[in-house]
Amino acid sequence: MKKYILALALLFVCHIGFAQDLNSLFDEFKKEPNADCISISPFMMAIGKMFMGNDSDAKLARKFKSIRILDLEACSTSVKERFSKKINAQRIKDYETLVQVNDEGEKVHILAKSKNDVIRELLIVCTGNGDCTLVQLKGKVSKEKIAKLLAKEEMM
Repeated sequence: MKKYILALALLFVCHIGFAQDLNSLFDEFKKEPNADCISISPFMMAIGKMFMGNDSDAKLARKFKSIRILDLEACSTSVKERFSKKINAQRIKDYETLVQVNDEGEKVHILAKSKNDVIRELLIVCTGNGDCTLVQLKGKVSKEKIAKLLAKEEMM
């Protein structure tokens, strides 16, 4: 019985050691030279919502409570490669892929974390061709509204 408990404990410790969530990814790379990290808090989003119009895009934007953007475009090649490896190795569990595009070496992934038919978190990951960007949007948006937005973008 002790062997099973010890094996389970070791497995748990190893799992914790390899687990890297999105926050630690932001924390690690925002400290890099020339990295840009922008966080818009729920309070600032609430203020910004007062100045939005009433068109369909503004109504969708109101559904988001906070935004974080990590831009590594001005960083060194080694930082960008390390970011790409970490984001690809992680494959961000608990997220489902909504859209995946590979266009002339640039890769864009749009991922969502949802509960029922409501998207709670949207991630946009861009890598390749010297571009490394991670965008995290938190809020509550129906999958139907996101699908309409993506369909609208595909037409353009």
